[in-house]
Amino acid sequence: MARSDTLAGKESAAPAEPRRSARRRPIALAALRGFESAARRLSFTLAAEELHLTQSAISRQVAALESEVGHRLFARKTRALALTPAGDRLLRSVRQALSTVDRAVDEIRGQTGAPRVVLTTYPSFASLWLVPRLAAFQRAHPGIELRIDADGRRVDLEAEGVDIALRRCPPQDAPTHAIKLLEEDVTPALSAEMLNRFGGRLQSPAQLASMPLIEIQDDLPGDTLGTWAQWFEYAGAGADGEANAPVMVVTYIDQSMQAAARGQGVILARRPFREDMVADGQLLMPFPEIRVSTGFGMFLIVNQVSRGRKAVGELRNWLLQEFARAPSRRS
Repeated sequence: MARSDTLAGKESAAPAEPRRSARRRPIALAALRGFESAARRLSFTLAAEELHLTQSAISRQVAALESEVGHRLFARKTRALALTPAGDRLLRSVRQALSTVDRAVDEIRGQTGAPRVVLTTYPSFASLWLVPRLAAFQRAHPGIELRIDADGRRVDLEAEGVDIALRRCPPQDAPTHAIKLLEEDVTPALSAEMLNRFGGRLQSPAQLASMPLIEIQDDLPGDTLGTWAQWFEYAGAGADGEANAPVMVVTYIDQSMQAAARGQGVILARRPFREDMVADGQLLMPFPEIRVSTGFGMFLIVNQVSRGRKAVGELRNWLLQEFARAPSRRS
């Protein structure tokens, strides 16, 4: 889907098809970084911010590249950008080529420095699960430099030079070599303080309908599973539950978990986010046996090109061990 972008002046109008060169010549490489960033972000503005250039500089780079290629690379609309078929084809090649160059530079630098491992995941998983555990990995492997990319974008590991992905997706969308870490489900969780405000004990799931509920419009891949309406129906309290509107809607999983821990409402807590907070007493699960599967799982995916590197293997093995450890079994 195209990102909103402000294109000033002549940039907002669809340019004429660039004139095709009559002879083959090596293409100038300077504009490829700007094109790759703009194509990945679908925004000249965001590409300019990323590369510390002006928007007009990115626009000129792309225009020059279109002239050399002989085809439009972007479909320019009033407030949006989209890749043309030519742009999409070029992006795949440029992304892989730049990744190869960047990897070679990292390896050359790494001859005198620490080996680097790049991991990609989504924001809430990074903040709630991964980052709190990384100190243990760094103590065990002080010679490995980690880079965490947590913008939530699904990346092509081999093309973009990323070593490991922790990806939430339906099982059918996971690569064949992916390792399934867990099946995601949801169950209500709330703070002890909130439970005490409502009598200190819940006899049935229907009682939750009278309590403030927190709903999530999240940073995870979109789905309609794991909602309060679905959970109430599964628990046999559909009519009461569906009639009660959430009193708080938040965007991110970590925001919802923190709000629940502060006593602001009841959250449908997902695995693996709830494990640590339940283990240390920040949250309680009143009906732990009533869990609704969301149809998603968490998968560990390793770059098939860099999987033989020792540092990549060390991080992979550590992640597998962490997922197998308590407190995940305490919930």
